[in-house]
Amino acid sequence: MVPVPAHDLYEVVLDVRNFPRWAPGVRRVEVLEGYGEPGMVSEWEICFLGLKRKFLSVLEEAESPALLRWAYDGLVSGWGQCVIEQQGASAHAVFHTQLWVDEPCLKKLIQMSPVREAASTHFKRCLAQLGRMVSGDGSRVRVGPADRIGERQQED
Repeated sequence: MVPVPAHDLYEVVLDVRNFPRWAPGVRRVEVLEGYGEPGMVSEWEICFLGLKRKFLSVLEEAESPALLRWAYDGLVSGWGQCVIEQQGASAHAVFHTQLWVDEPCLKKLIQMSPVREAASTHFKRCLAQLGRMVSGDGSRVRVGPADRIGERQQED
């Protein structure tokens, strides 16, 4: 949950060139064609656990301010999506990602529980940074499983 209008959060997630500002490990994102619309192709350079990799992403759906869906291609393939809903004065975003790795050493690495846990923790930190960047008020940003966020909100 981020205390901003859904459209504000949508615009920041859509602007892939700024991911390095809130997602440590994303070193560079270059839009190759079609900025901000379905069909947008971008090249990503990431570094995780000391491994640097490049891959392509294609924005498949962009329905402002509710849905972004993309596909990955390269050494890392798969898909991801962000569904955003307005809930009162806050935007609630749910991210889903499914990745497949063809590179043998990466495949072996991501099967290890500590690596998956590190990736999950890293992703949560990235989302918290995204919320702080968009809202300017990190104290009101909530990151975690969707059902747990609802529980926290009811308690507050």
